[in-house]
Amino acid sequence: MKKYILIVLMAIAYFSCSRDKEPAVPPKLLDAITSSSIAFKYSGGELQNFFQNPTQAYVSGYFYFEPDLADDIIFGFDVEWSEGVDNPIHFPGADWMSLAGFTRDGVLRFPMGSPKNLNGTPTNTDKWLERDTGIPLQPNQWYKMTVTGNFQSREFLSVRLQGNGNDIVENLEGIQLEYPNYIPLDKPSLTFYCLALRAKEFAPTNEGGTKVYFDDIEGGISVGSDYKIVFSDGFENQSTIQEIPITLPVSPLDDIEEGNWYFENEEAKIKINSNIKRNGLRSLECNASLEK
Repeated sequence: MKKYILIVLMAIAYFSCSRDKEPAVPPKLLDAITSSSIAFKYSGGELQNFFQNPTQAYVSGYFYFEPDLADDIIFGFDVEWSEGVDNPIHFPGADWMSLAGFTRDGVLRFPMGSPKNLNGTPTNTDKWLERDTGIPLQPNQWYKMTVTGNFQSREFLSVRLQGNGNDIVENLEGIQLEYPNYIPLDKPSLTFYCLALRAKEFAPTNEGGTKVYFDDIEGGISVGSDYKIVFSDGFENQSTIQEIPITLPVSPLDDIEEGNWYFENEEAKIKINSNIKRNGLRSLECNASLEK
Protein backbone atom coordinates (compact mmCIF):
# COMPACT_ATOMS: atom_id res chain seq x y z
CA MET A 1 0.00 0.00 0.00
CA LYS A 2 2.82 2.38 0.93
CA LYS A 3 4.52 1.54 -2.37
CA TYR A 4 1.33 2.37 -4.27
CA ILE A 5 0.96 5.71 -2.50
CA LEU A 6 4.60 6.53 -3.27
CA ILE A 7 4.10 5.78 -6.98
CA VAL A 8 1.02 8.01 -7.07
CA LEU A 9 2.86 10.88 -5.40
CA MET A 10 5.78 10.53 -7.83
CA ALA A 11 3.37 10.62 -10.77
CA ILE A 12 1.68 13.76 -9.46
CA ALA A 13 5.05 15.43 -8.96
CA TYR A 14 6.18 14.45 -12.47
CA PHE A 15 3.11 15.81 -14.23
CA SER A 16 3.19 18.97 -12.10
CA CYS A 17 6.79 19.59 -13.17
CA SER A 18 5.89 18.83 -16.79
CA ARG A 19 3.18 21.46 -16.69
CA ASP A 20 5.59 23.95 -15.13
CA LYS A 21 8.05 23.38 -17.96
CA GLU A 22 5.52 23.91 -20.75
CA PRO A 23 6.68 26.86 -22.88
CA ALA A 24 4.70 30.06 -22.49
CA VAL A 25 2.43 30.91 -25.39
CA PRO A 26 3.97 33.92 -27.16
CA PRO A 27 1.70 36.97 -27.33
CA LYS A 28 -0.08 37.73 -30.57
CA LEU A 29 1.58 40.60 -32.40
CA LEU A 30 0.34 43.31 -34.72
CA ASP A 31 1.99 43.62 -38.12
CA ALA A 32 2.73 47.26 -37.29
CA ILE A 33 1.71 49.96 -34.86
CA THR A 34 1.58 53.75 -34.97
CA SER A 35 1.19 54.94 -31.40
CA SER A 36 0.27 58.51 -32.15
CA SER A 37 -1.59 61.32 -30.41
CA ILE A 38 -3.14 64.21 -32.30
CA ALA A 39 -4.14 67.77 -31.37
CA PHE A 40 -6.19 70.11 -33.60
CA LYS A 41 -6.04 73.85 -34.21
CA TYR A 42 -8.49 75.63 -36.49
CA SER A 43 -9.58 79.01 -35.10
CA GLY A 44 -8.05 82.48 -35.18
CA GLY A 45 -7.34 84.98 -37.91
CA GLU A 46 -3.83 83.78 -38.70
CA LEU A 47 -5.02 80.21 -39.23
CA GLN A 48 -7.96 81.29 -41.37
CA ASN A 49 -5.51 83.14 -43.61
CA PHE A 50 -3.29 80.05 -43.68
CA PHE A 51 -6.20 77.84 -44.78
CA GLN A 52 -6.98 80.20 -47.65
CA ASN A 53 -3.32 80.60 -48.65
CA PRO A 54 -1.20 77.82 -47.11
CA THR A 55 2.40 78.69 -46.29
CA GLN A 56 4.96 77.02 -44.05
CA ALA A 57 4.10 75.28 -40.78
CA TYR A 58 6.16 73.55 -38.14
CA VAL A 59 5.86 71.36 -35.07
CA SER A 60 8.54 71.17 -32.41
CA GLY A 61 8.85 69.35 -29.14
CA TYR A 62 11.05 67.28 -26.88
CA PHE A 63 11.48 63.51 -26.76
CA TYR A 64 13.15 61.17 -24.24
CA PHE A 65 13.83 57.44 -24.15
CA GLU A 66 15.31 55.01 -21.65
CA PRO A 67 18.39 52.78 -22.17
CA ASP A 68 16.41 49.67 -23.17
CA LEU A 69 14.61 51.26 -26.15
CA ALA A 70 14.75 48.97 -29.20
CA ASP A 71 16.83 50.33 -32.07
CA ASP A 72 14.16 49.78 -34.76
CA ILE A 73 11.50 52.07 -33.23
CA ILE A 74 10.91 55.36 -35.08
CA PHE A 75 9.81 58.29 -32.93
CA GLY A 76 9.17 61.91 -33.75
CA PHE A 77 6.60 64.49 -34.80
CA ASP A 78 4.20 65.36 -37.57
CA VAL A 79 2.35 68.49 -38.66
CA GLU A 80 -0.51 68.11 -41.15
CA TRP A 81 -2.85 70.38 -43.06
CA SER A 82 -6.30 68.90 -43.62
CA GLU A 83 -8.19 70.73 -46.36
CA GLY A 84 -11.72 69.92 -45.19
CA VAL A 85 -14.56 68.58 -47.29
CA ASP A 86 -16.61 71.73 -47.89
CA ASN A 87 -14.17 74.21 -49.46
CA PRO A 88 -10.88 72.51 -50.34
CA ILE A 89 -8.07 74.17 -52.25
CA HIS A 90 -6.99 70.94 -53.94
CA PHE A 91 -9.21 67.94 -53.06
CA PRO A 92 -12.10 67.37 -50.63
CA GLY A 93 -10.84 65.78 -47.41
CA ALA A 94 -7.19 65.76 -48.51
CA ASP A 95 -4.61 65.60 -45.72
CA TRP A 96 -1.00 66.64 -46.35
CA MET A 97 1.49 65.04 -43.96
CA SER A 98 4.88 66.36 -42.86
CA LEU A 99 6.03 63.46 -40.67
CA ALA A 100 9.58 62.67 -39.61
CA GLY A 101 11.19 60.56 -36.92
CA PHE A 102 14.49 59.24 -35.66
CA THR A 103 15.69 55.86 -34.52
CA ARG A 104 18.04 55.85 -31.57
CA ASP A 105 21.04 55.27 -33.84
CA GLY A 106 20.59 58.80 -35.19
CA VAL A 107 19.00 57.91 -38.52
CA LEU A 108 16.23 60.26 -39.67
CA ARG A 109 13.33 58.60 -41.50
CA PHE A 110 10.41 60.22 -43.30
CA PRO A 111 7.77 59.14 -45.85
CA MET A 112 7.79 60.58 -49.35
CA GLY A 113 4.68 61.45 -51.33
CA SER A 114 3.62 59.89 -54.62
CA PRO A 115 2.58 61.49 -57.94
CA LYS A 116 -0.83 59.90 -57.26
CA ASN A 117 -1.24 62.23 -54.28
CA LEU A 118 -1.00 65.29 -56.53
CA ASN A 119 -3.85 63.82 -58.59
CA GLY A 120 -6.04 63.46 -55.51
CA THR A 121 -5.42 59.82 -54.61
CA PRO A 122 -4.28 58.94 -51.07
CA THR A 123 -1.54 56.32 -50.72
CA ASN A 124 -0.26 53.93 -48.08
CA THR A 125 2.75 55.23 -46.17
CA ASP A 126 5.24 52.69 -47.52
CA LYS A 127 7.90 54.75 -49.29
CA TRP A 128 10.39 55.92 -46.65
CA LEU A 129 13.59 57.89 -47.13
CA GLU A 130 16.39 58.20 -44.60
CA ARG A 131 19.30 60.44 -43.66
CA ASP A 132 22.01 59.19 -41.32
CA THR A 133 23.23 61.97 -39.03
CA GLY A 134 26.14 59.79 -37.87
CA ILE A 135 25.39 60.75 -34.26
CA PRO A 136 23.70 58.07 -32.10
CA LEU A 137 21.12 59.50 -29.70
CA GLN A 138 21.71 58.96 -25.99
CA PRO A 139 19.14 57.65 -23.50
CA ASN A 140 17.94 59.65 -20.49
CA GLN A 141 18.33 62.92 -22.44
CA TRP A 142 15.72 65.37 -23.63
CA TYR A 143 16.19 66.22 -27.32
CA LYS A 144 14.32 68.96 -29.18
CA MET A 145 13.10 68.14 -32.68
CA THR A 146 11.50 70.53 -35.19
CA VAL A 147 9.76 69.43 -38.40
CA THR A 148 8.89 72.13 -40.96
CA GLY A 149 6.81 71.70 -44.10
CA ASN A 150 5.88 73.98 -46.99
CA PHE A 151 2.15 73.48 -47.53
CA GLN A 152 2.03 75.86 -50.45
CA SER A 153 4.26 73.59 -52.51
CA ARG A 154 3.29 70.50 -50.46
CA GLU A 155 6.93 69.67 -49.81
CA PHE A 156 9.16 69.16 -46.80
CA LEU A 157 11.47 71.96 -45.72
CA SER A 158 13.68 70.73 -42.90
CA VAL A 159 14.17 68.73 -39.73
CA ARG A 160 16.23 70.09 -36.87
CA LEU A 161 17.55 68.12 -33.87
CA GLN A 162 19.01 69.82 -30.79
CA GLY A 163 20.33 68.25 -27.62
CA ASN A 164 23.25 66.66 -25.79
CA GLY A 165 25.60 69.22 -27.34
CA ASN A 166 24.37 68.68 -30.91
CA ASP A 167 22.49 70.95 -33.32
CA ILE A 168 21.74 69.21 -36.61
CA VAL A 169 19.64 70.51 -39.53
CA GLU A 170 18.62 68.24 -42.41
CA ASN A 171 17.49 70.14 -45.52
CA LEU A 172 14.57 68.27 -47.11
CA GLU A 173 13.47 70.92 -49.60
CA GLY A 174 11.87 69.54 -52.75
CA ILE A 175 10.74 66.24 -51.22
CA GLN A 176 7.01 65.86 -51.73
CA LEU A 177 4.61 65.49 -48.81
CA GLU A 178 2.30 62.50 -48.78
CA TYR A 179 -1.51 62.55 -48.84
CA PRO A 180 -2.15 59.38 -46.79
CA ASN A 181 -5.78 59.70 -45.68
CA TYR A 182 -9.15 61.12 -46.58
CA ILE A 183 -10.25 63.12 -43.51
CA PRO A 184 -14.07 63.46 -43.25
CA LEU A 185 -14.13 66.85 -41.49
CA ASP A 186 -16.13 69.72 -42.89
CA LYS A 187 -13.57 72.50 -42.33
CA PRO A 188 -9.78 72.78 -42.64
CA SER A 189 -7.46 72.29 -39.68
CA LEU A 190 -3.81 72.12 -38.73
CA THR A 191 -2.92 69.06 -36.68
CA PHE A 192 0.09 68.20 -34.54
CA TYR A 193 1.29 64.71 -33.63
CA CYS A 194 3.67 62.93 -31.26
CA LEU A 195 4.37 59.36 -32.39
CA ALA A 196 6.28 56.12 -32.03
CA LEU A 197 6.21 53.50 -34.82
CA ARG A 198 7.19 49.83 -35.08
CA ALA A 199 6.78 47.04 -37.66
CA LYS A 200 6.93 43.30 -37.04
CA GLU A 201 9.10 42.96 -40.15
CA PHE A 202 11.94 44.55 -38.16
CA ALA A 203 10.96 43.19 -34.72
CA PRO A 204 9.50 39.69 -35.17
CA THR A 205 9.56 38.98 -31.41
CA ASN A 206 8.77 42.53 -30.22
CA GLU A 207 12.05 42.61 -28.29
CA GLY A 208 13.44 45.58 -26.36
CA GLY A 209 11.87 48.59 -24.73
CA THR A 210 9.04 50.28 -26.61
CA LYS A 211 8.22 53.55 -24.80
CA VAL A 212 9.12 57.09 -25.85
CA TYR A 213 8.16 60.22 -23.90
CA PHE A 214 7.24 63.67 -25.26
CA ASP A 215 6.88 67.10 -23.67
CA ASP A 216 6.58 70.83 -24.40
CA ILE A 217 5.04 70.73 -27.87
CA GLU A 218 4.77 73.85 -30.03
CA GLY A 219 3.35 74.52 -33.47
CA GLY A 220 3.39 77.55 -35.71
CA ILE A 221 2.86 78.97 -39.18
CA SER A 222 4.81 81.46 -41.27
CA VAL A 223 3.34 84.96 -41.36
CA GLY A 224 5.32 87.25 -43.61
CA SER A 225 9.00 86.73 -42.89
CA ASP A 226 8.45 85.34 -39.39
CA TYR A 227 6.64 82.49 -37.62
CA LYS A 228 3.55 82.81 -35.46
CA ILE A 229 3.01 80.28 -32.66
CA VAL A 230 -0.53 78.89 -32.91
CA PHE A 231 -0.25 75.92 -30.54
CA SER A 232 1.67 75.22 -27.34
CA ASP A 233 1.10 72.47 -24.79
CA GLY A 234 2.98 70.55 -22.09
CA PHE A 235 0.27 67.99 -21.17
CA GLU A 236 -0.47 69.75 -17.88
CA ASN A 237 -4.20 70.26 -18.49
CA GLN A 238 -5.15 66.72 -19.43
CA SER A 239 -5.07 63.48 -17.40
CA THR A 240 -6.43 61.06 -20.01
CA ILE A 241 -6.45 60.68 -23.80
CA GLN A 242 -9.79 60.57 -25.59
CA GLU A 243 -11.19 59.21 -28.85
CA ILE A 244 -11.76 61.74 -31.65
CA PRO A 245 -15.50 62.49 -31.90
CA ILE A 246 -16.12 61.64 -35.56
CA THR A 247 -19.50 61.08 -37.23
CA LEU A 248 -19.78 59.94 -40.84
CA PRO A 249 -20.08 60.78 -43.66
CA VAL A 250 -18.85 64.30 -42.77
CA SER A 251 -18.10 65.36 -39.22
CA PRO A 252 -18.30 68.93 -37.85
CA LEU A 253 -14.82 70.11 -36.95
CA ASP A 254 -16.36 72.19 -34.15
CA ASP A 255 -17.14 68.95 -32.28
CA ILE A 256 -13.39 68.51 -31.70
CA GLU A 257 -11.91 70.48 -28.82
CA GLU A 258 -8.94 72.58 -29.90
CA GLY A 259 -5.67 71.81 -28.16
CA ASN A 260 -6.95 68.57 -26.65
CA TRP A 261 -4.89 65.40 -27.29
CA TYR A 262 -6.74 62.48 -28.91
CA PHE A 263 -5.93 58.93 -29.98
CA GLU A 264 -4.95 59.18 -33.64
CA ASN A 265 -6.01 55.58 -34.31
CA GLU A 266 -7.68 52.66 -32.52
CA GLU A 267 -4.47 50.69 -31.88
CA ALA A 268 -2.41 53.59 -30.51
CA LYS A 269 -0.99 52.96 -27.03
CA ILE A 270 -0.60 56.38 -25.51
CA LYS A 271 -1.20 57.87 -22.09
CA ILE A 272 -0.37 60.83 -19.89
CA ASN A 273 2.71 60.04 -17.80
CA SER A 274 3.71 61.59 -14.47
CA ASN A 275 7.00 59.75 -13.83
CA ILE A 276 9.19 61.09 -16.64
CA LYS A 277 8.72 64.72 -17.63
CA ARG A 278 10.79 67.66 -18.79
CA ASN A 279 8.74 70.43 -17.18
CA GLY A 280 5.73 70.53 -14.94
CA LEU A 281 4.01 67.39 -13.73
CA ARG A 282 3.25 65.42 -16.89
CA SER A 283 4.43 64.23 -20.27
CA LEU A 284 3.02 62.01 -23.02
CA GLU A 285 4.01 58.34 -23.27
CA CYS A 286 3.84 56.63 -26.68
CA ASN A 287 4.26 52.86 -26.50
CA ALA A 288 5.18 51.11 -29.76
CA SER A 289 4.75 47.56 -28.43
CA LEU A 290 3.29 45.23 -31.07
CA GLU A 291 1.39 43.13 -28.52
CA LYS A 292 -2.33 43.01 -29.28
